[in-house]
Amino acid sequence: MSKSSDIFSTCQVDFEPIGKRIAVAFGVTVLEAAQQAGLSLASACGGVGRCGQCRISILSGSVSAPTAEEQMLLTETDMRNGVRLACQTRVQSHLKVQVPSSSLITTQRLQLSGDSAAFTLDPVVRAYKVEAPSPSLHDSRSDLERLRAALPQKSEQEANADPAVIRQISSLARAHEWHITAFLKNTEIIGVASCGSRPVGVAVDVGTTKIAASLLDLETGEELAVVGALNPQISYGEDVISRLAYALRVSEGGHSLAVMVRDTLNNLLAELTERAGVSRDQVTEVCLVGNTAMTHLFLELPVSQLSRSPYVAATDAAVTLKARDLGLMTAPGAYIHVLPCIRGFIGADHVAMILAAQLDHTDLAAVGIDIGTNTEIVLAQPEGMLTSVSCASGPAFEGAHISDGMRAAAGAIEAVTLTETSVQLKTVENAPPIGLCGSGMIDSVAELHRWGIINSHGRFERQHPRVREGRHGPEFLLVSDDHRNGRRDVVITQQDINQIQLAKGAIRAGLDILLEATNTTSEEVSEVIIAGAFGSFLNIQNILHIGMFPDFPHAHYRQVGNAALTGAKGALISCQARKRAWQIARQTRYLELTTHPQFKRRFALGMLFSGKEYA
Repeated sequence: MSKSSDIFSTCQVDFEPIGKRIAVAFGVTVLEAAQQAGLSLASACGGVGRCGQCRISILSGSVSAPTAEEQMLLTETDMRNGVRLACQTRVQSHLKVQVPSSSLITTQRLQLSGDSAAFTLDPVVRAYKVEAPSPSLHDSRSDLERLRAALPQKSEQEANADPAVIRQISSLARAHEWHITAFLKNTEIIGVASCGSRPVGVAVDVGTTKIAASLLDLETGEELAVVGALNPQISYGEDVISRLAYALRVSEGGHSLAVMVRDTLNNLLAELTERAGVSRDQVTEVCLVGNTAMTHLFLELPVSQLSRSPYVAATDAAVTLKARDLGLMTAPGAYIHVLPCIRGFIGADHVAMILAAQLDHTDLAAVGIDIGTNTEIVLAQPEGMLTSVSCASGPAFEGAHISDGMRAAAGAIEAVTLTETSVQLKTVENAPPIGLCGSGMIDSVAELHRWGIINSHGRFERQHPRVREGRHGPEFLLVSDDHRNGRRDVVITQQDINQIQLAKGAIRAGLDILLEATNTTSEEVSEVIIAGAFGSFLNIQNILHIGMFPDFPHAHYRQVGNAALTGAKGALISCQARKRAWQIARQTRYLELTTHPQFKRRFALGMLFSGKEYA
């Protein structure tokens, strides 16, 4: 029975087996309570009751009645046993809640590295050794003037500093008897450190799923450390649209999402500097990339116009501002530079990928693809001609909207091979299989089609012994509960196949239209570059078998890892690379797929699995 709000104006929610307790207001959802407690529950749909990932069990206490969304996603047995969706269940008394491991956002394998690229070392920050006499009654110059006079070049002696840096100068110079290092950006002193300290910078790729950060020596370009973390915004939706909707729906929602990423970045900064044995005062520059939604949320730019058609960015220019204005713990005068974007769904990460892959300098036709929830594709032609499209491929490649889907965490099935008598699996960290990540799903679909278990339209041939009737139609038994210590089977459903068809159809349509619009034949393409974490683990033969890409008969395929971070590193250490990034953003032609007259036809054909259907 529900308790009235005047009895329980504040309710305690006890999350087990984590042992986390929190007092919340009467009527909040269990998902909101978990977020307030710092627990990250899986919620691909952003908490609107569509994905069914945030399952919990009510052990004791009173909650709201099941919603229509829960009745669609949960069985009667589930609900009799207290299973609910956290996003749909409202707290109406003190609660004890069981959170299964499958509902927690687990540690994911993060793609931090990418193929190295050659960039001219031309950093924006310079370091100068300063040795000055201490102040005295006979020499009472100001601290700033004393430092300026000790700079070795006359042109630098006019350099200025803002109050935050002046405060640092006054204390640190005396602590080191005026033997210090000064860091300058153009004609501005942005920080000081102990004598002999090197200036370092941080390159950051803020992805929808993960945040990767690399610490570089700005004098040598050497990478000193690299770390990563899940993007904490995941608990507010796996896709950018869900997060933009949250930012617009909830008062201060956008600020909360920004603070989450900034706090994570500060934690990564602490880890980077500790690993490299440097101080935060030496971090004098940050270069950041991400898709347009991620950078807008990070900078707290307006997003209402970005969340609806025609999906317009507030600005497509590069943004440079003080790192401290975003709460980042760096040298007091350090700057953060965010690379420019191209369009609302072609962001700074795409610019960085083009930069890293040298696609703006190619002499041959080449394709660059960064596959994810939103897939960006660029076709590079000789003489620097670049054309890009954005494909709404959906979150299926991240495991969302897949019945047993998950991110690439321990136990995720990442590779699948079928034989006449068995299913051979490879899991992340060789852990017992608990679900499918994107590469495993692609392999599964390719194998099902290769063995004739699904037809060219993606429909199951029901006579196969592993195809059975499931709750929502036919499904393929991948792993039985006999091998999972009593946990439920891992299956591939008809709906899962459909999700992959939608994703691959969007990508194939994008590629076909891009080739057609640029008068490029598939035979002319000499290289296909596949970027990103998902792309790093793809089986290229399986991608081609299911028809996600056209047949590029003369192309060399290259999987380059986190090219966005590689591009950010280049822009961190090279003024020339920043200029190239600006040129890429200005010169890239953007094609809007949804208004293209051939898009619907290409998309429909792209959903088919038989290659001959494309003739």
